[in-house]
Parts: sequence; C-alpha cells; structure tokens
Amino acid sequence: MNLFLISCAETKISQCQKIILLTQKMAEESETYRQTTDIKKVLQVADLFEETSQQMKQLNIEDEQLQEYQKGFADIYQGNADTTRQFVAALNNKDIDSAKLMQQQVQQLGKKEQDLGTEMNAYCQED
Repeated sequence: MNLFLISCAETKISQCQKIILLTQKMAEESETYRQTTDIKKVLQVADLFEETSQQMKQLNIEDEQLQEYQKGFADIYQGNADTTRQFVAALNNKDIDSAKLMQQQVQQLGKKEQDLGTEMNAYCQED
C-alpha cells in the first residue's frame, strides 16, 4: 500500500519542471514587450506578470523548499506588476524621479528573479 502512495507522489524533478515552465513562459512573453514604448503594451506586461503570479501560486508543489521558490517567484511577479503600473503612472504624471525609482525597482526585481532561478536550478539538480 505504501509503495502505491509513494509512486503517486510527484517527484522533485516534476515539481521543478512545473515552476521552470511557468518562469520560461513568463520570460518569453515579457521579452516581446521589452523594447516597447507603447504604454498599453507596458500595461499588458503588468497584467501578464500579475496573471503569472497567480498561476505560480496555484501550482501544486509539495516539496517544502520548492514551495519557497514558488512563493518567491509569485512575489517577484506581483512586484513587477505593481511596479510597472506605478512606473506608467509616474510617466503619465511626468514625475521623472518616481519613474526612475520604479525603473530601478524593476531592475532589482529582475536581479532577484535571476538569483532565485539560479538557486532553484541548483536545488533541482541535487539528488
């Protein structure tokens, strides 16, 4: 009976793949908009980040360490959504200082995302 229960549990690798696939999808979709100056498209990216944050939270991840990575990515994506919207608002209000600050925050979130991805990849490759 225990053997059956164990074989039904998802492996660490398959749980890693769920998170990785979602982060790759987000990276590919957001790359399309990186160089745009169209405010509507920038706001679409914010919506995409928020949507991906929600999708990340909804992944069924059992491994406790992977749950931390899952939460980290969800928080980063939500932070990107919020900061991007604040950036657009600052531009619309011609508040250059705030826009620069939001731009720095987006860059910091990007760095956090890279670091988290590197950390998670190392964890996923452990036996």
